[in-house]
Amino acid sequence: MLRISQANPTQLVVINFELILEFLTTADGTVGTDDFLAHIQKVKTALEQLIFTLDFNVPLSHDFYEIYKYTYQRLNDVTFTKDTTAVHEVISEAKENMEMLLEGWRKAAESDAAIAQPVATAAPKVYTGLTYGKGGQAEEYIDEDSGRGFMA
Repeated sequence: MLRISQANPTQLVVINFELILEFLTTADGTVGTDDFLAHIQKVKTALEQLIFTLDFNVPLSHDFYEIYKYTYQRLNDVTFTKDTTAVHEVISEAKENMEMLLEGWRKAAESDAAIAQPVATAAPKVYTGLTYGKGGQAEEYIDEDSGRGFMA
């Protein structure tokens, strides 16, 4: 949660790709079970989020849209098939495409990290660490910045 609240827009895209890959891996392991549809739906929902955030004023967005749409459609095509080999092939192809895109987005996030502001600007800053208490025992210290909301 902390990673999401302090992420800039590019980092959020990276997180979304990481979730897609996790969902695809889980779906691949549940082919033929009742859980498979739920995991595929999570992948499709995450792809929808990527599609909704595209800025079509940027020409490259059209290319991303085609890849996302293609992946979404391929997953739709095998959602209810009994051919597990075909399902595994589609998931493998989707993972390969998403990993390739994730690599590019990670590089963009690295260069964007110094200049882009976090999306959730009203989220509290969290400071955490260890300190020593009575008897030299380590205690966890978490302090949430309470400067959130409106001042009267």
